Amino acid sequence: MSLFSKLSTSLRFYASLAVIGIIFLALDAGSFLLRHGLPEGAKRRRIGQAWLCFMARLAVRYLEAAGILECDLAELNTLKNVPNIILVANHPSRLDSLILASALPHLVCVTKASIWERPTLGSTLRTAGYVRHDSLLRLIGPASERLQEGNQLLLFPEGTRSRAGTEPSPMQPGFAAIAQRTRLPVQTLLIKTDSPYLSQGWSFLKQPPLPMRYQIQTGPHFPAPARDEASGRALLEAVENWLKDHLA
Repeated sequence: MSLFSKLSTSLRFYASLAVIGIIFLALDAGSFLLRHGLPEGAKRRRIGQAWLCFMARLAVRYLEAAGILECDLAELNTLKNVPNIILVANHPSRLDSLILASALPHLVCVTKASIWERPTLGSTLRTAGYVRHDSLLRLIGPASERLQEGNQLLLFPEGTRSRAGTEPSPMQPGFAAIAQRTRLPVQTLLIKTDSPYLSQGWSFLKQPPLPMRYQIQTGPHFPAPARDEASGRALLEAVENWLKDHLA
C-alpha cells in the first residue's frame, strides 16, 4: 500500500470516528429528552428502543458507506419480529451491541453496571430499558419484565469480550436462570469477525485493518428448560459446548 493510500485510509477512519461521536451525542440527547418527556414505563422503553435502533442503523450504514465496516446480517431477518426470546451470543468486540441493535428493533441487552455510569451511554441504556447487571439476583426480575413486554433479551454469557484465537470464557449462568424463570426459549448467535478492533486491549483510537468484516449467524434454538437444577445445568453446558466448537 502506498503512502498516499495509507494516509487516505487513516483519514477515512478518524473522520468516521468523529461522525460516530456526533451520532452518539445525538442518540444520547434524544434519549435524555424521552426520559424527561415521558413517564417511566413500557411505552417509553419501546420508543427508546426504536430510537436506539434507528441511530444504530444510521451509524452502521454510514460506516459501511465509508468503507470502514462490512456486515452480513441476513440471518437476523428471521428474528426481527420474534417476541419473548432470549438471545445468547459470543462477544468479540464492543461493536457487537451496536451492530445487533441496528438489526433488531425490539432488542434489550444485559449490560455491565460500569457502562451505566458513562456520560455518553447511561441515559440511552435507561431509556431503552436495558438491564443493568449488578448480580444474578438483581438481574432476573428486570430481565423477566422486559421479556414479558415482548422484547428480545440479549446476553453475552462470557461476561466479558472474547480474546481472539482463544476458547470462550466459562459461561455465566444468568441466561439459563432467566430461561427457567420465564419458561422462554434460548436462541444462540455466532458473531464472526476478522477485526481486532475494540476487542480486549484494543484502543478506541487505534486504527485496525480496514474494512472490518462482521457476520452474524443464527445457531441452535433451545426450548425453554424445566425449572429443576439439572435442566438449567444442561442448557448451560449445551450452549457452552456449542460456542467452544465454533470458536475453537
